[in-house]
Amino acid sequence: MICGAFSLARNWSVSRLLLGTLMICMTAAVSALGAPQAGSDIPPDATPQIQQITPDHAAPGDHVTVTIQGKNFSEGAYVTSVSAAIHVESSKRVSATELEAQLGINGSAQPGTLSLLVSNPASGAAEIAFKIVAGQAVVPAKLAAEVKPSAPATPAVHATPPPVQEVRPSVPATPAVHVAPPVPVAPATPTGPQVASIEPPRVGLGFDVDLKITGKNFVTGTKVSFANTGIRVMGITSSSSTELTVHIKVASDATPGRTSMFVINPDDSEVESPFEVTTKGTPSPQALPTPSSPTPVASADTQRYDAFHLGNPAEVFQVHGKVKGALIVSSGTLKYEEDGKTLINISLSEIREIKTSSIATATFHVTLTSGKTFHFAPGSLRPADARNMVDSLRKALPH
Repeated sequence: MICGAFSLARNWSVSRLLLGTLMICMTAAVSALGAPQAGSDIPPDATPQIQQITPDHAAPGDHVTVTIQGKNFSEGAYVTSVSAAIHVESSKRVSATELEAQLGINGSAQPGTLSLLVSNPASGAAEIAFKIVAGQAVVPAKLAAEVKPSAPATPAVHATPPPVQEVRPSVPATPAVHVAPPVPVAPATPTGPQVASIEPPRVGLGFDVDLKITGKNFVTGTKVSFANTGIRVMGITSSSSTELTVHIKVASDATPGRTSMFVINPDDSEVESPFEVTTKGTPSPQALPTPSSPTPVASADTQRYDAFHLGNPAEVFQVHGKVKGALIVSSGTLKYEEDGKTLINISLSEIREIKTSSIATATFHVTLTSGKTFHFAPGSLRPADARNMVDSLRKALPH
């Protein structure tokens, strides 16, 4: 009986130990699953995703604070508007899943549904609808007094005529004093960003190009975004307060047509400028020259890719520390440049094949009709980028 009791107690202790260990593991797993998305884990080129906006409407003349919930909000994420009817007075990133924005609705805005955009510093924009609803009309105080129902009329009372006052000689009128008109005040000079030109003003599907934006009032931290979510901002370089260089990549399945480009300063002042996505770099019918005018050079045909030139495909494992160059497609030629020097310059008509070397490696080769082959790798050394680069280069070849 004593031995049986001892065995039962020992088995009960082991069971409790196993059960406690299982509960600790389950608690740790649940805690890990419920952990919020850390802001430091979101790269600046990640595309934001929006779930809802609260509130989702406002009336003309309102100033409202909205909360935008979603995910992939990196450090520096910001909110912009595609319409002058809604002014984004300020925006703040609360976390990787929440943004706050202060909106000012134009007093003359018409009821309807407009769009707000959420962008990370180097990403495309995510779009969400915001409604402007008809507000309750405000009746001016003077008019309200006039339309008040009148009180019942009081019966007329016969009043005694006022006594006749003595008429005295009038006092001479005081001479009029000449008041100088106010000096006109010059309008304040706008301090927000201003765009004078965008070169090129249009880009074809699948192209990877640098945009040169000229204007003024550009500052450190100026951002650029597009209403077309198929345009991705890869990097921004500011050489002065009057010039920006923006490296963009247009997806091959982006929606062609006219869109808007937004330049936003850190104080949330912004300017909207027209931009266009064309099919395979061909200008839209509105931009085609008339028969009597000279044919312009299609600057949108220029493509530029960060790349390494490899004498042998095996060198992809030894490129760290080497100078990275660029592959440039322009005016019917394919060039490779390093440090501003052209090392390879071949005609597109001489190219027989452009193909990835293998699925697993980030290398591809360009083979000429003469049999000569050049090997390259994308600057990122990622296989997916090599395949995308090959697809874009193939589109530039003459058919």
